[in-house]
Amino acid sequence: MSEKVFSIDEMELRKPDSTWTKDKVLLMEGIFYLKDLISVLELDSAAVKRKANQIERSGNSAWKVMGVRKIWNHWIVKMTVFRAYYQDNFISRIRRTEPHWDGNSLLTQKGLFFLSDVCKLIPFSSHQLRYQSKRAGNPHADIGVFKDEELKTYVVDMEIFSVWIKNQWQKGL
Repeated sequence: MSEKVFSIDEMELRKPDSTWTKDKVLLMEGIFYLKDLISVLELDSAAVKRKANQIERSGNSAWKVMGVRKIWNHWIVKMTVFRAYYQDNFISRIRRTEPHWDGNSLLTQKGLFFLSDVCKLIPFSSHQLRYQSKRAGNPHADIGVFKDEELKTYVVDMEIFSVWIKNQWQKGL
């Protein structure tokens, strides 16, 4: 009697359909190429590979811990394992803007947003807001625009920023 090579959830190589949502993909069983999951799961492929390599260097199996491995030249993902790891490690605390929002609807939101996304909906450039952030004593608390050291990019805390920008706009900047 021979030992099984593949478990039941490793028997099918799948490709996400363009109509599938993030939630639908995460509930799928099977193997996916990492490159096919990048856009639908809003992943940074370098960050996923970096995590997998860190797990391997620590003496553990990235395949067992996070459901990711490199086979020949392809990074593959075992969704039944990756699902939990993704939810614990890759769901961004930064929100994305919605296509139907304008600047006014954006200013009513709560949470953190990427500065670049915010500037697409308001009449200020990211350069102008980064400059204002650098001039503030405590940028996060004062104007809600600050550089996130973990992400290495500027983010906007909308609850603080919306109050600050409304005051600036009413004062005539």
